[in-house]
Amino acid sequence: MLEKKIKAARQTSTHGHAMILEEEARRLAKEEAIPVQNLYKVSLSLDTWPQRYVRNAGSFSCEDQIKLMEKRVCVAGCGGLGGYIAAMLARVGVGELRLFDPDIFEASNLNRQCFATDETLGQNKAEAAQEAIRIINPSIRAAACPMDITGDEALPQLEGAHLLADGLDTLSARCTLFKRAKDLGIPMVHAAISGFEARIMVMHPQGPSFEELFGRRDDATAEGVLGTPSVTPAVAAGLQCAQIIKTLLKGEKDRESVMVHMDLMEMTSDAFRF
Repeated sequence: MLEKKIKAARQTSTHGHAMILEEEARRLAKEEAIPVQNLYKVSLSLDTWPQRYVRNAGSFSCEDQIKLMEKRVCVAGCGGLGGYIAAMLARVGVGELRLFDPDIFEASNLNRQCFATDETLGQNKAEAAQEAIRIINPSIRAAACPMDITGDEALPQLEGAHLLADGLDTLSARCTLFKRAKDLGIPMVHAAISGFEARIMVMHPQGPSFEELFGRRDDATAEGVLGTPSVTPAVAAGLQCAQIIKTLLKGEKDRESVMVHMDLMEMTSDAFRF
């Protein structure tokens, strides 16, 4: 019966894809007493895009979209990198996000952190991110974990994750995060930024460790010296999300570790293989 209702409501998008309007999807979900996320999945199984995701069509198949909706990603940090990561993954339709950050927003975050506003100053970053994502895409599950993801108390919250997204600040914390990913047997998608430069890398559990590649001393960070303008975390997080999506959809078929370093001002990039 639901399938017939979806087919009857089917329209064609401006780019020629079969879709169901967002308000109609919500109406049918309420009528059937099911979560709208479940209705989206049924619709996609009928090759009919929810209007919310129809602009993903062409980049993804309906099967890919369902697969993304069934994934769980843990986002380590909800500030510069992590905030953009969480927002992008919510918009693309990753089904569950667990958002980790023990810190609160301060005025110095306003220049680059997408969930930092005058209204969220003083709020916990993970909780503010959860609320923002509820507004962006209420169909996905977003859980605020206002704790240090590298601490033991976070271990139960990591269970069932398909991937860890690195938005942390220090080498030592990232070493621990990679160990968490390795213990879970899942990849970690890493990025680091300073000034107008960024590096991005998918780190596989069977590959070289973070400490082997980058060390773990936190004496000083390039970010502290060169600053962090708003464009750098946005670009780096976008590249992280592209790799997150690729890894979630295709698994770890390509297990070679590739690091890309970018200079945004000079428009140059280099790739290093490990």
